[in-house]
Amino acid sequence: MLDIAQTRLIAILLISGVFAAATAADEKNIPEPFRGETKGSPIEIRYDDWNAILDMTVIDAGMSDRSVASAPRPEIGTRSVRGNTSSTRNEGNRIAFPAFADYEENLHILEQIKAELEAIPDQAPLRLWAKNEQLAYWLNLYNISIIIELAKEYPMKSLRDLHEGSRKKPSLWDKKLMKVADIDLSLNDVHYILVEKWDSTIVMYGLFQGYVGGPSIQDEAYTGRNVHKLLIENAKEFVNSNRGMRPKGSTLQISEYYKENKKLFPNWEEDLKKHFISLTEFSWHDRIRKAKRIKATTDDYYIADLYAGSKGKGSASATNPAALTTAMVSSNDGAGQILPGVNFGIGDWNLDTYASYQLAPIESRFPEYVTEYIQKMRKNKSLRPGNVDVEEIEDETRRQDGSN
Repeated sequence: MLDIAQTRLIAILLISGVFAAATAADEKNIPEPFRGETKGSPIEIRYDDWNAILDMTVIDAGMSDRSVASAPRPEIGTRSVRGNTSSTRNEGNRIAFPAFADYEENLHILEQIKAELEAIPDQAPLRLWAKNEQLAYWLNLYNISIIIELAKEYPMKSLRDLHEGSRKKPSLWDKKLMKVADIDLSLNDVHYILVEKWDSTIVMYGLFQGYVGGPSIQDEAYTGRNVHKLLIENAKEFVNSNRGMRPKGSTLQISEYYKENKKLFPNWEEDLKKHFISLTEFSWHDRIRKAKRIKATTDDYYIADLYAGSKGKGSASATNPAALTTAMVSSNDGAGQILPGVNFGIGDWNLDTYASYQLAPIESRFPEYVTEYIQKMRKNKSLRPGNVDVEEIEDETRRQDGSN
C-alpha cells in the first residue's frame, strides 16, 4: 500500500535539513505529527481518482434562490409522503449514495483511496508540506471517510441519530475511522485539528456532514491549488441559502452547524454578523447588522442523497449493461490510471448521463421528490452561465496581454 501511496506524491524531498518546518504556537493542542508547515514546499498530492468519482456521483445544485419548498404531496395511490419534507430540501448538492451502497467494488475503491491517503504521512511527514496542501489533504480524507461510513449504513433517511449518538451507539463523528501517522482519529478529531491549526472560519465549509443542513459536497477534489477558492464557493453557497442563514423579522435564523463551530466565532453574534456580511451581497448587509438576535435552530438532518435515502426507488441495477462502466483517470503527466470494474450507473443513468444530467428525461426516471429537486437545481444553475463566461474571458484576456 505504501508503494501505491507514493505515486500520489508529485515531489518529495525528505533529506534532513532541506526544509525548515515552522511550528505555530497555537498548534500545541494538536498531536505533534500534525504540527508545522514548510512554506514553498514542492510536495503536491494527486487526487485524480477521487476527483473523477466526485465528478460522476455529485449533483451540483447551484446557488439557492432562497425560495421555500412547499409541503410535498403524497405519492399517487398512497396517503404517505416519501422523502424529505423540510422547507430547505431543494438546497445543496447531492451525492448518489447507491453508487457505493449497491456496488461493493465501488465502495472497495473508496476504501483503497482512503488507505492510500492515510499512508502518505508515513512517506512524507505533514510538517514538510505547505499549509494549503495539508488543508486539502484533511478535507479529502474527512469527506471520503464519511461517505464510506454512510454508504455502509445506507439506506437511511435521517442522520440525526447517527450524528447525536446514544448510550448504546456512539455518534458516528466520535468513532475512530482513520489512522494517520499512527494516531487513531475520528471525524471530530479531524474537525478539531483543522479549527486549531487554521483558526479560520472558512475551513468549516469543507467538511461534508452527509446531511442536507450542512455544507455541500463539492463535485471536485480539494487540492493545494484550489482549496481556498472552493472553500469560499462553498461558504457563499451555504450562507446564501435558507439552510445556512436567513433573516426572519429581527432574527437571523442560522444552521445548527454553526454551534458545532462556535470556537471559530468567540464573540458569537458580532463575529457571525461580520462573517455573513463578508459572504453576502451588499443589499443584505443592513438587515444583518440590525438583527437583534441570532438563533442556531435551523436543521435538516435528511441525508444529502439524490434518492433521499430511499433504496429501491431508482437505485442501481446490476443487470443493466449500460450501467457497467470503467472509469479512466488521467494523471498530471498525461498517463492514464485504470480503475477496473468501476460502476457508477444509477438506474437508467450511466457514465454519460451523469456527465450530461441536465439533458436527461428526469420525469420518467425518478420519483416525484427527486424530480422536484433536479428541476429546482436546473433552474438555479441556468442563472449562472453568463457570469462564468465573463470571468473566463477576462482571465484569457489577462493571459494574452501579460497583465496580472
